[in-house]
Amino acid sequence: MREVRRQFAARDGQRQRFQERYGFARPPMATKMGDKWVIAIGSRIYKQTKEGGYNFVNALHDHALDFFGTKFVDQEEAKPFADRHPAMQWLFMAVERDLRLEREGNTDPRAKQTGAGAAWLRFAYDLYTIADNSNLQAGLRKRLFSGRDWQGARHELRVAALCVVAGFKLEFEDESDGTRTHPEFIATDKVSGLQVAVEAKSRHRFGVQGFTGGKQVPPGELVNIRDIVLDGYKKQTELPLYVFVDVNLPPCDDATWNRWMGELETSMMNLAHEGYTNPCPANAVFFSNDPSHYVADAGIGNLADRLWIRHFTAELPRVQHPPDDLVARFMKAHQQRLAPPADFVSFQ
Repeated sequence: MREVRRQFAARDGQRQRFQERYGFARPPMATKMGDKWVIAIGSRIYKQTKEGGYNFVNALHDHALDFFGTKFVDQEEAKPFADRHPAMQWLFMAVERDLRLEREGNTDPRAKQTGAGAAWLRFAYDLYTIADNSNLQAGLRKRLFSGRDWQGARHELRVAALCVVAGFKLEFEDESDGTRTHPEFIATDKVSGLQVAVEAKSRHRFGVQGFTGGKQVPPGELVNIRDIVLDGYKKQTELPLYVFVDVNLPPCDDATWNRWMGELETSMMNLAHEGYTNPCPANAVFFSNDPSHYVADAGIGNLADRLWIRHFTAELPRVQHPPDDLVARFMKAHQQRLAPPADFVSFQ
């Protein structure tokens, strides 16, 4: 009996360490059948197809490929590179580099760390998180396939995965209901039952991720988030509201980053001075950036291409702040999403 208790205590300790590092999403579990790994993701079963080493990152890649399907991937590959779906651009750049490194005999893992590879992997990780912990809404799935709607859908997927990691289960709103401006989804705390509304907004920029509209202003000249924040404020809900804005900015040096932070601060202060936050429709607004898609086939992992997040909490929210510090939870979840586990997890 003492040995059984010891084993249970050790297993609980492993789970707690995983949860502290990666949040409340289910650990990536797999089992060996013969000499091949088998992994369940949601309702799908994936079997190791490549010879040699196979880990969780390989499974993420396979699951994302399966999401798009062979027909879609082949159709995109037949197009000129500039006309391909943004995710397919990332995929083909990453795969072609891997093949080139293999031909050259280059086994340095840092050589594979490119912007395109990071963008594809982060998308695959978010896709896996929702598939394994929630349900991918049909409307969101359709938008992820659309070049026109891709950017907003990609950010919504990212925010949904972050909320799962923060300990929430998700209920997506009815997108066919055009009678009101509702938020993206309702997030319910798995422990307390607390419900909050979540809205995801993404700043489009000319020439980035296939977007050809808007002003032809070089990305990074301005953050330009005033209108997008006001759109978030319009969402109708009786729940505490949290707005997540993807600023979609390129890599930067410290001087540019400080300038951007100053612009964010000024923009939010101006909205307050103009009366938009008395009371504030949103309990908090988060601004985040992942510049990996700008880096493309170049190397990543430098200070200039870091991921960052900044939040502004309402002093006088329209709906009272929840008793739990959800801003801290969301900020922690952002840190926990910076990189997926490299391998499958065993709690034996």
